[in-house]
Amino acid sequence: MLRREESAYVAFGQYWLQARQQENTRLWMTNCISGVFAALLAVIAWEWPSFWYIAAFGLALSLFGFFMNHALRVLMVRYSRVANALMDSELQLGDYRRFVEGGDKKGVRGAWETLWSVHIAFVLFYAFGIGGWAALLTMTQGVFDWIVIFTFFALTISALVFYRVFLWPREREAETQPIVSEKRQRERHKPALTQDDADR
Repeated sequence: MLRREESAYVAFGQYWLQARQQENTRLWMTNCISGVFAALLAVIAWEWPSFWYIAAFGLALSLFGFFMNHALRVLMVRYSRVANALMDSELQLGDYRRFVEGGDKKGVRGAWETLWSVHIAFVLFYAFGIGGWAALLTMTQGVFDWIVIFTFFALTISALVFYRVFLWPREREAETQPIVSEKRQRERHKPALTQDDADR
């Protein structure tokens, strides 16, 4: 039977690998989607005007990546925080924040690292993808140029606003919600009972 420290080490490794897997999945998913985008744009450039469903497929793929990026981020943060808690409390190896940017930093630096991170770069990529493919979709309908430009900016900004209002709070909750229950924390921080106290 494994000792408590060995069990904690095994659990830490599993959670860390799970967090790492979510990060790698997001990266490879974005690489594959970027490759499909490039192929679709090549088809559009070769045979313009192309059929509308090519742009519609690019838009649908952008929406899929937009929401999958959020889901993978939430899982990645949760697994990483559990690994961090095991490393700090059970293995006594200190705090570890591999996947959470801007962890304990305050002020302008903390706000900047929280705002501009690798994750936000993924969000911007998919938001621009949504706006860009929606604009191409309107171009296939033979509309005025100003409608295409308006569609691009409107859909891009709408995607970012939607992320900020509906998706970002869930990610912040995953970064800040307590991993250990309050009762468990009180028991862990309660001072040990000495022999003199027991005799009393």
